[in-house]
Amino acid sequence: MIPSTPCSTRHPLPPRRRLDEGWSPSSWRDLALHYEELEGRSLASLEDLQGWLLDWSELESAISGVGSRLHAATACNTEDEEAEKSYLLWQTEVLPEAKKVGDRLDHKFLDCSHRSSLDSSWDVFVRELELQVRLYQEKNVELEARDEELAVEYGRISGGMTVLFRGDTLTLQDLSRFQQETDRDLREETWRLGWDRRLQDTESLQNLFDRMLPLRDAMAINAGFPSYREFKHLEWGRLDYEPEDCLAFHEAVEREVMPAIRKVQERRASLLGLETLRPWDFGVDPCGRPPFSPFQDSAEQVEVCAKIMAAVDFELADELEWMEAQGLLDLETRPGKRPGGFMDTFEDVRWPFIFSNSAPTHDGVETLIHETGHAFHALLAREREPLAYRNAPLEFAEVASMGLEAMASEHYQASYPAAEAQRARLDALEGSLGIFPRAATVDAFQHWLYTHPGHSQEERNQAWLDLSHRFSTGLVDWGGLEEIRANHWQATLHLFEVPFYYIEYAIAQNGALQVWNRYRQDPILALADWRSGLTLGGSRPLPELFSTAGLQFDPRGELLTELVASVMQEWKPLAAGGQA
Repeated sequence: MIPSTPCSTRHPLPPRRRLDEGWSPSSWRDLALHYEELEGRSLASLEDLQGWLLDWSELESAISGVGSRLHAATACNTEDEEAEKSYLLWQTEVLPEAKKVGDRLDHKFLDCSHRSSLDSSWDVFVRELELQVRLYQEKNVELEARDEELAVEYGRISGGMTVLFRGDTLTLQDLSRFQQETDRDLREETWRLGWDRRLQDTESLQNLFDRMLPLRDAMAINAGFPSYREFKHLEWGRLDYEPEDCLAFHEAVEREVMPAIRKVQERRASLLGLETLRPWDFGVDPCGRPPFSPFQDSAEQVEVCAKIMAAVDFELADELEWMEAQGLLDLETRPGKRPGGFMDTFEDVRWPFIFSNSAPTHDGVETLIHETGHAFHALLAREREPLAYRNAPLEFAEVASMGLEAMASEHYQASYPAAEAQRARLDALEGSLGIFPRAATVDAFQHWLYTHPGHSQEERNQAWLDLSHRFSTGLVDWGGLEEIRANHWQATLHLFEVPFYYIEYAIAQNGALQVWNRYRQDPILALADWRSGLTLGGSRPLPELFSTAGLQFDPRGELLTELVASVMQEWKPLAAGGQA
């Protein structure tokens, strides 16, 4: 259930400046008069301008809150046709009109003579608004709406994937838990069953992506860019690094991370008594211990995560339990629910909402801790004005979530039996490295996609295969699974729903490992600095957000040598002790 009229004394609703209390738009007609008033208002003084900016922020917050609830409703139930219809109407009829008048308001602000009198706290807002004006093209509004329709179609297709296994209808998320079973035949059976189901929609997803690419290419051309890569890089607000820095990060991953991952995989193969690994050999405990299910339902999932996070900071646990009490969590897996997990903020009330679709495994615990990091970020920054300052750039937003995961990995014993805590800790160390080749593969694939216009489906699959080989150790045998490997990219929802969102995970994991290193040396200082960075929201440039958190912004991966060494130094004694 997604709450619409919340009430809480812990995080009270922000008082309305101009809009009526409880007012929420449902159509463009509801919004038009408010936009007309903003557009026509006189800005005769600095005070007029500042008030106007805050009123504009309040209106945009109301719009954002509605859109977030509609999106969450479609994710929670992809089979709800009314929810999908309402969301698409909002995306295709309301937001396009808001974007058009929003561009006029952007120009009204930039043309205002009192803009130069604003203090430095508005510098980031001005910088990003100037970029927004540079990128805006009215003919792209319709293209963006059509692209969003196709993204919803992807969610409907992926959310509808179920399989029949031993008499039970299971979602692919349910099925994934069998990858932890010690019975290798069972792992292979369920892995193949899940991918056989995905392959049924391969043609549909290929064709869907073929419909997306021309829309995105056209947006870039309309805005005067040579490719969607350059256009989207700036549309994400990446003013502090270039696409070439991403390519350098890929090379750093290949050079610094892959040798360490090879050592991890060699140990796994040795313990399993295998010369090479198969794709279904990565979820199982290599020491042969049975699967561990830390929780059975969403209430237990919250309880387990709260105990772990309380060992980092009691406030983290309190916030998660508060969200549960307010109905701001949707965690259980069920048919028709979109895969994955996310946190979104209902900006009209400035409350976070966590969506997750995960099996009752340690991965489910990690997912909830990750999303709670995002939610904590939103709550720490909820007093920021304007709206844009309540949302940090993605590269730092993911430090909130990944940094919390890293700190929490030191405290699994707060909720797990000792042996399971050690197993989870070693898994966390290995996972902290594994995210780098995954992020590099997906990001490099996106660079290829949008710099090779007019490519065929076969060429697209081959590009994915080439990158999969580049960021692999050679220890995984994909024999007989060539079709699956070539289409493996289709399981990455970001490629369909949020293009060019993935390098953030690599940059943020770099930051999270810095948080982890500092936390082990001085937990009080590391936690305080992390919180200080989060409290800034998006009000400062990206390098300053990192530095406030006590971290170095490293978009080229130059710190990976020392960070990987730190992880491996911690990993080796645990691995040598046979603890997994």
